[in-house]
Amino acid sequence: VLPLAAGRGQSKEDVQAAIKRQQPLGIVLQRDPQMQDPSFDGLNTIGTVANVLRYVTSPEDGAHHLICQGVERFRLIAPVKGLGYRAARVDYLPDKETDDPAVAARALVLKERAGEMIGLLPHAGGELVKALDAIDSPGLLADTVAGLIEISLEAKQEILQTLELCKRLDKVLDAVAGRIEVLRLSREIGDQTRSRIDKRQREMMLREQLRTIQH
Repeated sequence: VLPLAAGRGQSKEDVQAAIKRQQPLGIVLQRDPQMQDPSFDGLNTIGTVANVLRYVTSPEDGAHHLICQGVERFRLIAPVKGLGYRAARVDYLPDKETDDPAVAARALVLKERAGEMIGLLPHAGGELVKALDAIDSPGLLADTVAGLIEISLEAKQEILQTLELCKRLDKVLDAVAGRIEVLRLSREIGDQTRSRIDKRQREMMLREQLRTIQH
């Protein structure tokens, strides 16, 4: 579940058309982030089917904000024209159920490493760890954890378009490992900085006490 902004005129019309018809959105990442109005070929072919949970228009600047919940993957096939809003023919890409021990093992390790990562976050609560523990689907687990990690959009797109579960879990595990290393180093640097500040404060206090005694 993520907040999004429909900032362009066409995007606003697309969102309004989906809400009016009670249809889901197809959310895709454009290949060139600088392009203002990408063509069909300028979009990544694998995206996310998303339901709009909330839609708000800001009274201040007229911006359109929505809360979307990702449902499943899809692959773009071809644009559908003449509807007054952007639409496409797609193939849905649901995760296949599997009892592969290799997938189960990776999912178990991912829950452990994700819990470790969350424990290093400054304001993370135990509820998030419990929520991840309750996820039975390896594919949903990988996607949920990937949504929590601060990595580039390109890296997230690569995870999104990895359909084979073992490979997807491996990519998320690698991303989590990298994030854990960054969080650990950040915590160590923060502890060292606080230690230096505390030491300077103690020295200042001692000098002030010494001046008082001398006086």
